[in-house]
Amino acid sequence: MKKFFLVFLTAMIPFAQGFSADKAPKNEKVKNVILIIGDGMGLAAAASWMIDNSYAPTAFDRAQFVGFSKTYSANSRVTDSAASGTAMACGIKTNNGMLGQLPDGTHVPSIAALANEKGLSTGIVVTSYVLDATPAAFFAHVPKRGMRKEIIDDYIGGFRPDILVGGGRKYFTSSDYVPENMIDKAVKEGFTYVSTPEEFYQTRTTPILGLFADESYPMAIERDTDFLKDAAMHTIDILDDNKKGFFAMIEGSHIDHAEHANNAEQLTFEMEEFDKLLNAVFDYADTHKGTLVVITADHETGGVTLLGAGKDSKSTTGIDVKFGTTGHSGIPVPVYSYGASAWKFGQVMENIEIFSRIKSLLIGK
Repeated sequence: MKKFFLVFLTAMIPFAQGFSADKAPKNEKVKNVILIIGDGMGLAAAASWMIDNSYAPTAFDRAQFVGFSKTYSANSRVTDSAASGTAMACGIKTNNGMLGQLPDGTHVPSIAALANEKGLSTGIVVTSYVLDATPAAFFAHVPKRGMRKEIIDDYIGGFRPDILVGGGRKYFTSSDYVPENMIDKAVKEGFTYVSTPEEFYQTRTTPILGLFADESYPMAIERDTDFLKDAAMHTIDILDDNKKGFFAMIEGSHIDHAEHANNAEQLTFEMEEFDKLLNAVFDYADTHKGTLVVITADHETGGVTLLGAGKDSKSTTGIDVKFGTTGHSGIPVPVYSYGASAWKFGQVMENIEIFSRIKSLLIGK
């Protein structure tokens, strides 16, 4: 197993844009950080979009540096989104299923909460439901990711991101999950509630809670809007009002869902939407000095491979997207970076280092 992992990394390293230590670029001051997570997005998922785009330039080609992240959790070589989300949000390895805390139950503040303490604005945008593992890792502290009532309590009564939007309305309103209407409670506590993307795009009064579907927001193949890009850019536009800077986490959640379903067509639609998001955020970084963009995945899903459609690869013109599992895999995932001090992410690293490097650049030691 160790030999296989070594061979894998050796094969992948040439794809990363490296540099020698004596020629490392200088640090650039970082004011804004946009962390973009493609849930379940391994290298093959990104490559599938490049191939589907007939190798024309994609947003991934714009990345200035590429590294790899090792995603294992504290108790498993194959992580789930809770443990990996916590690793990136809080800088700790924890057990699968746990959010915002160490295996012994000790609560650990997230990079978003630390940014908030420093006076920076914070925002979270997802296409899944807002209480799902990845977004919740940035504001909740619970031993089990399914403790939705407790996650809501942490959100309303604890650290409040300035913006939290996605799906999941039923978890705030149904008696199957909560004893009272938690949307009403949030509004009483000073939150601005919006129930559609259109309402959100007309709103700037924070903190904003946006719940745009009962469960997850519809997948890209089911709609004709670029919701992820549009919601992310409106969020960034609001956060940009803070002259001290901001931290934003944006998740393309449905990449993972397409791979769990082993559905190559859905994966293509999700990667196309993700590409539009990346290009828009890169454009923002180009015109806003001090903006760092980091793109990665919490884990790889589906064991995605890209195989020749025929027996003789020399004559094959087609590519088949194949899946090795309906679950997660232990394959390291790519880390793309762009903008201020992007070179800091151009190596093979532990997933907890994504937290520590962002913290060092945005907040300090």
